[in-house]
Amino acid sequence: MYIVIAGGGEVGGELARTLEKTHEVVVIDRNPQAKERFAPLDVKVVVGGATDPDTLREAGVDRADLFIASTDSDEVNLLASLLAKGLGAAQVLCFVGKGGYVEVLTDPRTAEILGTRIDRVLWPQRAMAREIVEVILVPEAVDVEQLAEGRLRYAEYRVKEGSPYAHRPLSELSWPEGVLVVGVVRDGGFLSFAHPDFPGLVLHPGDKLLFATTAKAFPELEAHFAEGRGVRRVMVLGGGNVGFLVAQELLRRRVEVVVVEPSLERCQWLAQELPEALVIRGDGTDLELLEAEGMAEADAVVAVTDNDEKNLLASLLAKQLGVGKVITRVSRSGTRRLFERVGVDLPLTPRQAAVRAVLDFLGPENVEHVSTMDENIELLEVELPESFAPKPLAGLAGPQVAPIALERDHRVMLYREGLEALPGDRLFLVAAREVADAAVARILG
Repeated sequence: MYIVIAGGGEVGGELARTLEKTHEVVVIDRNPQAKERFAPLDVKVVVGGATDPDTLREAGVDRADLFIASTDSDEVNLLASLLAKGLGAAQVLCFVGKGGYVEVLTDPRTAEILGTRIDRVLWPQRAMAREIVEVILVPEAVDVEQLAEGRLRYAEYRVKEGSPYAHRPLSELSWPEGVLVVGVVRDGGFLSFAHPDFPGLVLHPGDKLLFATTAKAFPELEAHFAEGRGVRRVMVLGGGNVGFLVAQELLRRRVEVVVVEPSLERCQWLAQELPEALVIRGDGTDLELLEAEGMAEADAVVAVTDNDEKNLLASLLAKQLGVGKVITRVSRSGTRRLFERVGVDLPLTPRQAAVRAVLDFLGPENVEHVSTMDENIELLEVELPESFAPKPLAGLAGPQVAPIALERDHRVMLYREGLEALPGDRLFLVAAREVADAAVARILG
């Protein structure tokens, strides 16, 4: 496919890196330094504004199979998308940061008024906020997903120094019935349960254990890692779009929420929209303010300002004050590993959700990229077509590929020896990102 991406920032850059391997990609960016930044990739860079028709023509939008608007400005994305569609782009994806735009642009009446239609409006901040909330509500987990309408749960736990699992081989550990050990993440790499070294693997502090469980068994798995009380109070640093969505959902779950935001105007809006939350005007890196407002009593802190340095400093302060779980927004991929090394439980970036959304749009209709862990491990959901030849799940597994469960007639079955995948089944699997597409192609082939 010929793909034009407007915006070479964090989201656009990651999309270009992901797509250039299998597609012809052109990136439009205002910054002349973008050419140097993208030099290692097989990507053409056009310097100019995404809303300039001449720049769009130079990028070849008229013959584009797909145009993706991913700049930092909603308004630029919207106008660029409409221009690209008008100039002949076959399909257009538009990223926005405000929910109001999603509602308007997905209304059929809007297309009638504008005379054209944006094919897909994407809101990665919403996916990011939902992920944050799910992780907060499971105190010791560093990642959680609900699958098959809640009948299947995926969870990731970090092995801590002094825990009963540190420095022990996996073969010595036992888990409740209905719990499957999917694999281990070590130094960003994924070893599935089918890896030849897996049974004798000795767990190290910092390793992450990946589990799939039935809904019934999930509380028993939680009990193996849970310490202390459940989540009652959360402090959100940054009242932007993500912070607002996180606070809104937590309040709906009857969790006490404190929001710290430096803008007076934004604080006034937040106080009106979130009457049950305590909204405080201030700097999320002001230690005296954070201590005075009871950060030490928070069960979790979410740092989601638009500044990585402030988020890192706020996270360090939270850890020093003894907060059990710290979740942080990271804009630059290069700093994600740093955040983990200093103790941040879950560094997240909206671009993970953005890439998943684009891959789902481009890929087969029966394949969904549910989640990305550690930026290079995919959780996938594959609907097996009627033409699928029955295969044992064991034959689909590999050192970096773990088929974890099947859903058949609304019934979930965890992986086991002898279980066979049949046409019409929904298959859930975890795979290292570099082998995920090949694994799916092999399964469907």
